[in-house]
Amino acid sequence: MKKGPHKMKSTTSFVLTTLALCLPLPTLMAQDSGTLTPEKAKLIQGTKQYSPYANRNFPTRPLFGDTHLHTAMSLDAGVFGANLMPRDAYRFARGAQVTSNSGQPVKLSRPLDFLVVTDHSDNMGWVTDLKAGKPELLADKWGKKWYGMIQEGQGNAAALEMIGLFSQGNFPDSQMYAPDTSGYRHAWEDTIAAAEEYNDPGRFSAIIGFEWTSLVKGGNMHRNVIFRDNANRALQTVPYTTVPPQGSPNPVDLWKWMAAYEAKTGGRVLAIPHNGNLANGIMFPVERAYTGKAIDKNYVQERAKWERLYEATQTKGDSEAHPYLSPNDEFADFETWDKANLDASQAKTKEMLEFEYARSALKNGLALEAKLG
Repeated sequence: MKKGPHKMKSTTSFVLTTLALCLPLPTLMAQDSGTLTPEKAKLIQGTKQYSPYANRNFPTRPLFGDTHLHTAMSLDAGVFGANLMPRDAYRFARGAQVTSNSGQPVKLSRPLDFLVVTDHSDNMGWVTDLKAGKPELLADKWGKKWYGMIQEGQGNAAALEMIGLFSQGNFPDSQMYAPDTSGYRHAWEDTIAAAEEYNDPGRFSAIIGFEWTSLVKGGNMHRNVIFRDNANRALQTVPYTTVPPQGSPNPVDLWKWMAAYEAKTGGRVLAIPHNGNLANGIMFPVERAYTGKAIDKNYVQERAKWERLYEATQTKGDSEAHPYLSPNDEFADFETWDKANLDASQAKTKEMLEFEYARSALKNGLALEAKLG
């Protein structure tokens, strides 16, 4: 951890902020059964009691965990060198010592209370087969090239090339694992099995999830999709991807998939966006979405329903506040990463910033509420 006047780096992205975009504050409060209201405070603290904990029915214990973790099954993490799988991740989160890809022993100072393994839904499981030298993949020029680079210690260069191709919609079809392929399905089933195996109700929550990795010409619109369900429901589906025809890069289509999942299974899902700072102005639209379609009441209601939380900060930069937008806040320059979009294919402009950060999204959300109801 690096300390300084206003800098502190954390590689664990469990810092979340409520995303009240277009959602009235009274509605949020009404839905929070643990809110301490003036009436409750008066009941508890109005008169001195023998037990200060009597009549308390709201949460008093903070829980710590991670809602965004990639394993060796994710394309980027796997090629960059990650070799630990979902079961290793859950073991580590529960306090066990593991050996990292660098060969060093690693252990948390205290176990986490929960963990969501959110491997990328696009090409899930492909990279482990590539690194294992699966003949079908190496028969193609791209697979042969990238396998060779990884074997020669050039994994970082291979990963950057892959990310660049994927960001621009040019990833080779010959190297894609679609959701209906056996390799993809096996990876998803193994992810679910790992969560079921390490879930320990009341002590540790191993939560099923995936990352929907939308990139519109490098503009980051990633969401982590989290299931409030066990295997019996999660196995009835496969993760939604961003590649047509089985997927889409449009968040509106992701919300439709989430609604269809709930209707089919009776389950519950939640989407948590992250890294608006790399979206180049398309994460929190006010007038028109990146597609050109106007932001209307239906859009804001659907977003408020499916995206109640926002991942405010992580290793790719802070997305809560920016010094240009909050010049009087000395902490608004916390881990700022504001040079370009995700793959650095388009430079950042100041006009984009308002539509990238949570603080301005909350402000614009109030204006949208007044306009659209």
